[in-house]
Amino acid sequence: MTSSRKNTSQVLQTSTLSQSSQSDFETLKSRFIEMLVTIQNKSEKTAKSYRSDLDIYYDWAQRTKLDPLQIEYRQLRLYLAEQSAAQYSRATIARRLACLRSFFSFLEQEEIIEGNPAKLLQTPKIEKRLPNTLSSAEIDSILDVHDLSTDEGLRDSALLELLYASGGRVSEIADLKLDDLRLDQGLARVLGKGNKERYIPLHQLAADKLQGYLASAHPSMSKKGREQAADFVFLSARGNPLSADAIRRIVKRSAKMAGINRPVSPHSFRHSFATDLLNNGADLRTVQELLGHRNLSTTQIYTHLSSKRLRTIHEQAHPRS
Repeated sequence: MTSSRKNTSQVLQTSTLSQSSQSDFETLKSRFIEMLVTIQNKSEKTAKSYRSDLDIYYDWAQRTKLDPLQIEYRQLRLYLAEQSAAQYSRATIARRLACLRSFFSFLEQEEIIEGNPAKLLQTPKIEKRLPNTLSSAEIDSILDVHDLSTDEGLRDSALLELLYASGGRVSEIADLKLDDLRLDQGLARVLGKGNKERYIPLHQLAADKLQGYLASAHPSMSKKGREQAADFVFLSARGNPLSADAIRRIVKRSAKMAGINRPVSPHSFRHSFATDLLNNGADLRTVQELLGHRNLSTTQIYTHLSSKRLRTIHEQAHPRS
């Protein structure tokens, strides 16, 4: 047993046998989250969600007077039942169960508990929803809505063009730096989930819009912010790097300006990118690589969209329909 395990065991022994203290739980939670990020390369978003999920689980254990570190799977079923009664979505409940499985697996590996009580619990079935995509007309209207005589207009136009050209995640676009662009080669380097690096090809129109923004608007914007911020591609009016939330707001505002009265997000561009590639003959493996999906099954949902659109066109165009 390592010294860290011994220290943890000693901490636990100072608690009563019936109930672990909050400090014990917080210590183990912090070590678990650190392991997720440093060893398993989980994203900060996942770490934040798991941290919140563990806090909710601990509060439930306190209310029900159960030891959160020494619990049986039958008791965990009560926890999941309460989540369901509170009308949390199946996806949220599934994530919270995945969090507990991972947490108890960590405790088992650290020899703090014997056996994983969450291992026997079944994950709720999650209905697969078809992604929200944009039509070609909607995309064109959003991409052409901005005033290119202003710095913000040049930025937003380049940003939206890049979202559709690359299919990148909003976090990947927010983190993009000048050194990541190879506009002369029509490429952008992004860092995806699990710190996996990939290169995305850019069509000429996207490269030109980026070049125009970087040559005209970026220099004046960068003078208003911190020196380090100038390394980022997309900056705010104050010269700071655009956050993922700021990009979401720009997309939402742009859709409204274009007269689209339904929810539109950066992921709508990602979904449209994938669907349009498949509709125009790209193979599934290529789309998987471009999107940075680890599993092909994640990409396959877009084949349903492609098939649905083909059926619609067939019904409209076939003389016997």
